[in-house]
Amino acid sequence: MLLDRKDVWIGKILPFVGMGQYAFVSGVNKQLNQLYKEYGAAVKDPPRVMKSSESKQTWQKISATSTDTFYGNTFCNLTLAKFWLDDKSGKNHMRTGEACRVIAKVGNLTVLQWALEQELFPWSELRFGACLDAAIYGHLEILKWARENKCEWDSSTCFLASRCGHLDILKWAHENGCPWAEETCAAAAEFGHLDILKWAREHGCPWTANTCAEAAGGGNLEVLKWAVANGCPWNWTTCTEAAHGGHLEILEWAKENGCPWNASTCSAAAGSGHLDILKWARENGCPWDANTCSSAAEGGHFELLKWARENGCPWDANTCSAAAKGGHLEILQWARENGCPEQGREDES
Repeated sequence: MLLDRKDVWIGKILPFVGMGQYAFVSGVNKQLNQLYKEYGAAVKDPPRVMKSSESKQTWQKISATSTDTFYGNTFCNLTLAKFWLDDKSGKNHMRTGEACRVIAKVGNLTVLQWALEQELFPWSELRFGACLDAAIYGHLEILKWARENKCEWDSSTCFLASRCGHLDILKWAHENGCPWAEETCAAAAEFGHLDILKWAREHGCPWTANTCAEAAGGGNLEVLKWAVANGCPWNWTTCTEAAHGGHLEILEWAKENGCPWNASTCSAAAGSGHLDILKWARENGCPWDANTCSSAAEGGHFELLKWARENGCPWDANTCSAAAKGGHLEILQWARENGCPEQGREDES
């Protein structure tokens, strides 16, 4: 049988498949599972999912993307989950509440129930985890089951459901006693979920000026218009966030409709490199201060900084320190050559 030709598999076939395919290859049968492990051990840099002997501390430093991708594939069905977890060595590195959270992310309730029934993952380690992940990924059945099994939640569940656009999750959570706060409305506004914002307000969810600011920063003009028309407060942060996000149309509309602004509008535009917005703001009477130059310097926006100085924008020692902080040597040198004060020299004078 071809599977008996270990040299062919390890030397020819599996190198063609490549690293990082454990979740797919190991699911064929136990013999191929073992061959893939031996292939991984034979290369100089084994895939992360192979390093089961590494310490827990090392695994905690590995990015969630790589482990979540692997376990997302592994826990997508009960057969594959059982196969992976059938390890008598006790070296599986995610027999923890975190692994149970990944199952919740995948959304397979059958796998989650089985894992907890087998006591492979301690439910006590989940804390808010299962409810949060259900809210993020839109798994209503997971959320319902988690609450039936006394998984805790707080206003973050409603916030995340709103942020990720899961109105059904938000409705069920609110109707079943989950607390919410003004962040729920702000999240809906930032990500353009007008239907969620409307429903939340109809059911008494609080909002503040942050809702308008987040709508402006997210580039969601229709959401901003609806919020203002329905009595949402706003302040200078709306213009600042619009400038930061590069949304000139929103900034124009906000000013036409009486939204206040201050010097932070110019510094936000400068920090993000939006020269067109900075020019428009100045042409329409927006104040600026030395933070405009320092924000431009830290962000590496050389041409914007030059324009600001040519048009009378003040600067101070923070411009040089900001350029240095951002690693922009050319800007730092130019600022010095053009008389920008520096901290040490200012202190001496």
